[in-house]
Amino acid sequence: MINQLAKKYLFSLCLLAMASIAAPASAQTFPSKPVKLVVPYPAGAPVDNFARGLSEALGAMWGQQVVVDNRPGANEIIAASFVAKSPADGYTLLLGSDAAFTHNAFLYSKMPYDADKDLAPITRAVHFNMVLITNGELKTPTLKDFVALMKKEGAKHSYGSAGSGGTTHQAMESLKQEAGFEMIHVPYKGIAPAIQDMLGGNIDAMIAGATAAMPHLQSGKVKVLAIAGTKRAKALPDVPTFAESGYPNVVANLYLALAAPAGTSSAVVSKITADVQKVLKSKDFLDRFVEPYGYEPIGDSAQQFEAFLKQDKAVSGKRIKALGIKLD
Repeated sequence: MINQLAKKYLFSLCLLAMASIAAPASAQTFPSKPVKLVVPYPAGAPVDNFARGLSEALGAMWGQQVVVDNRPGANEIIAASFVAKSPADGYTLLLGSDAAFTHNAFLYSKMPYDADKDLAPITRAVHFNMVLITNGELKTPTLKDFVALMKKEGAKHSYGSAGSGGTTHQAMESLKQEAGFEMIHVPYKGIAPAIQDMLGGNIDAMIAGATAAMPHLQSGKVKVLAIAGTKRAKALPDVPTFAESGYPNVVANLYLALAAPAGTSSAVVSKITADVQKVLKSKDFLDRFVEPYGYEPIGDSAQQFEAFLKQDKAVSGKRIKALGIKLD
């Protein structure tokens, strides 16, 4: 009897030892094959630009290819749902925004995934303040001029977004509510096609990341009238904030964060977090993909990101309800 108990005890100890060895080993060997970074927006969009910079930096660090997989549409639901249903091994990651992690739960009554249960938070990479972009043909050099025109003839003008209910849609609705004007909403599958339609004269305005406007500013085909946040962007020193322009309550910002399928080992999650944090401290990366566009690096821990999500849910739910946006 004693020998049997002793054998069971030794067997249990062996199992514990094997588990303790296996956990860190999986992190030490990760990644041993290419990693897929799923992006909810099309190629050429501001989020895609950041994703490709991040994939390049992580790929160099890991010695493995990090492949950007663009899965746009449905306010990030397509991409988030794909990642949520992927194997929980760290080889399929989501680079999503507020929409995927919190907003969709308040916009739709039925969802193909549950962000709280199906996704494992890794880190918020960056926070960025969006800008108001207008068609260069509009004779509105300032935000106040733009608001005055929309108050007179907003029913004749349209604005684009990266999709109904998304952060770019909410941001313009926030400005409309704050300033008291109306416009026609035209949703797209990302900002890249929206900016192309603006260049073609089909829409008049949008709120999006500054990267959407940058290539077209010098030609005068588009103008940037205001930026969210408390300070001006280094790349746009002459563009005032919404607050400076007299509209301090406009909410026009979002974050980009990484997540893995729920069940991914904490060791792998911790490694990815630590490596993204290293990338966000790289001067070269900051100079190329962060600071020129008014982004602000965050790089918090998985635990900090999870705590943030709980707080953000309460705030986002109230704001979406106040804006009156519902997608089903």
